[in-house]
Amino acid sequence: MAFSSRLQPSVEEVTPVDEHIMVMSLKLAFGFMCLIAVYIPTDVCKLDVKEMFYAKLASVSGRCPWRDIRIVPGDFSVVSGFDQDGYMSVGPHGSGADAGSESSLLFQDFARSQKWRKSGSWYKHPVPHHWTCYSDAGNAAKEINHILVSTHWRILQNCRVYRSVKFYSTDHRLVVATLQVHFKTPQWASDYPRVFHLDKLKEGECAWGFAEAVSGCFAELDNLMDPVLL
Repeated sequence: MAFSSRLQPSVEEVTPVDEHIMVMSLKLAFGFMCLIAVYIPTDVCKLDVKEMFYAKLASVSGRCPWRDIRIVPGDFSVVSGFDQDGYMSVGPHGSGADAGSESSLLFQDFARSQKWRKSGSWYKHPVPHHWTCYSDAGNAAKEINHILVSTHWRILQNCRVYRSVKFYSTDHRLVVATLQVHFKTPQWASDYPRVFHLDKLKEGECAWGFAEAVSGCFAELDNLMDPVLL
């Protein structure tokens, strides 16, 4: 999980849960944001392994205070589909013809039960701007990387894929979600102008006190005992 150096003062905690889940907590101007990065077990894994993954993900998400903004970006290896029954976790621009697969159904059930919204399905873009993964042979493309947003979904401004951004030795593309949030800025002490009460130096007791303080810092002033000269 990487973040801009400008956000470093806002990072409260980074917690690796296991090899598939990592959590980062960010301090906002009002409250916190909980980022839960995931990498789901591959399709070749057994059903019980996938079910344990979603159960742990639900547990991790549930430990975040309900007031916090929760976001889950990651590789889910499933398409979003078009089904909008029940809680509308999928928007009007879903994708995927194999949304009835075992893995996709687990993903959809998790999103509905936890009231997550799949960001990419809520914004209309050219079809290639929804594809997040291309096969090695180049004859297939799917939307299997998703950014899920909790009930604070109004912070979401846009979500799309940038095909021109390629990483070394991967068939995935960059998915970017634009959010409108306000991070907490560090509070610096105000520099108030100093006021010097020079008139007090005309008083004998104050003048002697000032002279002693200065003479203690500057040895060459030790012989000057006249407050006027000092």
